[in-house]
Amino acid sequence: MIRTDKIQAAQTGLFGGVGFRQPTLTGYNIVDATNLASTSGLYFGDSSELVTIKNIKDCQEDSAISDVNFNTLLTNMHKSVILDVCNKVIAGQTDFIYTSNLYPYEKSFKNTIEPTSKFVGFEITPLQDRYSCSIPFIELCFDTVKTFNIYLYNSNKPKTPIQTKSITTVAGESTIVVLDWIIADDTSYKGGTFYLGYFEDDLDGAKAYERDYEESIFQVNTPYYIVEPCTLDYLGTTIDVTTEVYESDTFGLNIGMNVYTDYTELILRNRNLFYQAIQLQMHEKVLSLIKHSTRLNFTERTLKDIDLELFGNSKFGIDGTIDKLNRAISQIQKALFYVPKITRATLKI
Repeated sequence: MIRTDKIQAAQTGLFGGVGFRQPTLTGYNIVDATNLASTSGLYFGDSSELVTIKNIKDCQEDSAISDVNFNTLLTNMHKSVILDVCNKVIAGQTDFIYTSNLYPYEKSFKNTIEPTSKFVGFEITPLQDRYSCSIPFIELCFDTVKTFNIYLYNSNKPKTPIQTKSITTVAGESTIVVLDWIIADDTSYKGGTFYLGYFEDDLDGAKAYERDYEESIFQVNTPYYIVEPCTLDYLGTTIDVTTEVYESDTFGLNIGMNVYTDYTELILRNRNLFYQAIQLQMHEKVLSLIKHSTRLNFTERTLKDIDLELFGNSKFGIDGTIDKLNRAISQIQKALFYVPKITRATLKI
């Protein structure tokens, strides 16, 4: 699993590691600052004389494209090749790990909990940073129809929730609300503990049902995260993690958990390994754009030159872009997913 929005982000992600050069050719010197940026010093055009702004503009579909829309096209091409490279690097690696409904057992919907002006919900503690947890849904069990917010905090950011969603309960039965929130490191926080829940003062008379019927309080544990019902004091929207108290009930809440091997942080921490492959992936993308353009008619010789750059010629020892890209991908895989060679040894007795 990779989190696409993080991988493709400028500055904090891989976008802007490689850039386009500004042409000196009149009418084509239209590349904006975002697409010119190159933190690595690598530029897409350096991989081939065919990878030019002129060729891209002349071969893309819209003959009347504006400068703004053309720069959007360049941005989208850049993001696309970033994702292509990352997906190729992690191809074959383990992804989906585990899924669970935290409290799957039958409930009674009879007795309720008296609110005490706390932040109530779940403490979620990751056990290893190479995993990400997705919270696909939250289940709500309340006695009154009420609309209020569910929040997700990280203990390193107690003043501001990292996720907020307005939810509406259904009186006397459970209702499911889709969340798809990610429990993992982000650019603004690393490590820490996560808190998912609501402020009881927002209930305004509504009450959560107790989880007091037979096996309803039994939790299906995950070996990758520790999840505990808890309460916290708060002031405004700032939670106080030092006041945490573990509780025996879940305050009308239940969540689903999907666990994945998350390669996002691994990629971002080793971003310099990816820039050459991203450059080559753009080379391949532009050559394919030129080859399949419906706006320009190319000579047979030009098409052969494009094919030579793409596929090379083994007879004359010429490597094509695809060969170079595959080698670059392989080198990244070896660096990130090193597998030691099997060795033989003789035991001496």
